[in-house]
Amino acid sequence: MEVSPRKQFRAFLERKQRFAILVCHRRAGKTVACIQDMIHQVLTHPRQDPPVRAAMIAPTYSQVKDISWSQLKRYVEKIPKVKITEADLTVTFPNGAVIKLLSGENFERIRGTFMDLVVIDEMADIPASAWHSVIRPCLADYQGKAVIIGTPKGRNIFWRMWQEALNDPEWYTMLLTADESGLIAPEELAAIKRGTPEHVYEQEFNCSFAVSRIGAIYSRALETARNEKRVSNDILWHKESPVYTAWDVGGANNQRVWCFQVIGDRIVMLQCLFGDHACATPADWVARLKGIQYQFGCHLIPHDAQTRNGSLWEGNLLTAGLVNISGVNRQHNVWDGINLALDAFPRVSFNQDGCADGLDSLDNYHAKEMRDGVSVQEVPVHDHSSHAADAFSLAFQGLKQGLIIDRTHIPRTAFRQHFGMRQKFANR
Repeated sequence: MEVSPRKQFRAFLERKQRFAILVCHRRAGKTVACIQDMIHQVLTHPRQDPPVRAAMIAPTYSQVKDISWSQLKRYVEKIPKVKITEADLTVTFPNGAVIKLLSGENFERIRGTFMDLVVIDEMADIPASAWHSVIRPCLADYQGKAVIIGTPKGRNIFWRMWQEALNDPEWYTMLLTADESGLIAPEELAAIKRGTPEHVYEQEFNCSFAVSRIGAIYSRALETARNEKRVSNDILWHKESPVYTAWDVGGANNQRVWCFQVIGDRIVMLQCLFGDHACATPADWVARLKGIQYQFGCHLIPHDAQTRNGSLWEGNLLTAGLVNISGVNRQHNVWDGINLALDAFPRVSFNQDGCADGLDSLDNYHAKEMRDGVSVQEVPVHDHSSHAADAFSLAFQGLKQGLIIDRTHIPRTAFRQHFGMRQKFANR
């Protein structure tokens, strides 16, 4: 099979590094370049047994099918004896090698398997846990490769991986902006620029991570918190004061728990815990929390996790030994809880490492316009980021409803939280 890659991607296709991250403008052709690379990798891989495995993951099923799948089929359909399986978006090559396309909701399908190459398209819209808990471990058996691609959507897991890759010789990095690539005709690019809001153009075509994603809900407040050093690994926690939790419950991979303290008028977010298959049931969560050396106050759960509303979560948490569980009354509108959190945001600090995945979710949490022919509404998008965002707003709903009693206790001793080690500091 012969391919004619765009010259802008030739260096990527000829790279020697094991990992690669590409930050590219819209319509640059990054998805096509990665598909070409995948086909070349599986056809030239020296190992025959077991057969080579590669996967491409995009945020949604429609994205991976309408864009990546059509391109993949176009390149492989002329290869003799290649097998194309529409039902599960899989291509099997004559040498037994397989390329599988998955949506971001189904990345768990490769858990426990080995992979020789994984491409993650639009990493900003994929749960951070996909890389850390599933994809990266799958590459360990045969020192598999990974390619991360996307266009910036604010500061999130994609931005963090880009920053880390810039200083890591094991990573190939590429930043391709529309003003420099030459891939879009100058007159067309000028027309796009004239008709596009400046901040949107900077994000989509000049690859700026400094611009919050369109419809971002918490990004501006988070940027202010970062500028004011309220997102830091120097955040203090108070051993003698209670730690509260705020929950969002659901499937194993969608459960989120924020651990926080209220010290005077300050709210200190210590950790954001993510569920997975190893921590899925109420009993698993109780054991996990008991393993953390906090003095817990109450545990805030959403109304639909209460026994009286038909859920088994509250009863099973109690059976497993969790006490002081408080159900938070349902808000009439999701924006009520969001606005409570935004109003309180100037008083909130975050432990950067302990809350890293939760911060990614808050950065990604966004709304989109919904039209019904009469009115236009801004509706928060329900995706991988919304679970941590819902648990976050629940903390402020619990505060508003008076469920957190001890709000003024100032302890004599404070600790700086470093997860894995704690250093003692005397209050001044």
